[in-house]
Amino acid sequence: MKSIIEALLIATDTPLSLKKITEIVKIPEEEIKQYIDELNQEYRTTERSFEIKEIAGGYQIYTLPTFADWVGKLHERRSRLSRAALETLAIIAYHQPITRAEVEEVRGVDSTWVLDTLLQKGLIRTCGRLAVPGRPIRYGTTKEFLRYFGINDISDLPSEEDFGEKVGGYLEAAGETMSESTEEKVDEENTSE
Repeated sequence: MKSIIEALLIATDTPLSLKKITEIVKIPEEEIKQYIDELNQEYRTTERSFEIKEIAGGYQIYTLPTFADWVGKLHERRSRLSRAALETLAIIAYHQPITRAEVEEVRGVDSTWVLDTLLQKGLIRTCGRLAVPGRPIRYGTTKEFLRYFGINDISDLPSEEDFGEKVGGYLEAAGETMSESTEEKVDEENTSE
């Protein structure tokens, strides 16, 4: 059964919920959790480069942070979020559901372009309209947001006060430095907003 669960987790590119695993293997969720714990123990004992992590409401196999530099080189072309996008995403994550006007009030600049980008990347979603004249759209985060940042639930976010430090660490881990060309890009984004 452990091998079957492991095969399912290897075969998926999104977190697999306990409910879905149960539907497939027809055993209780508690047994599945036990098998996942046993697999993780085997991975640690044999010094594997990965683990099964509970994330975004499901389970997925992730490489250990120790190997981030090498794995990062494999995905160097992966699109990174700009500072404007990270700032907007943080505002949404901590104050959701929130309207564009409320985001702009905090940021001090037009955020239409950044919101469209975050919607396209699947990191935010629309979640209804505010019951006021004009009925502005409200935004919230998605499961992809949780997966992107490696957390299981929105409550796993650091406190809002510590978020700046965490984002700085994220940017360093992603290998982003503020070169002149990057600064120009951010300035252009802020100007176009």
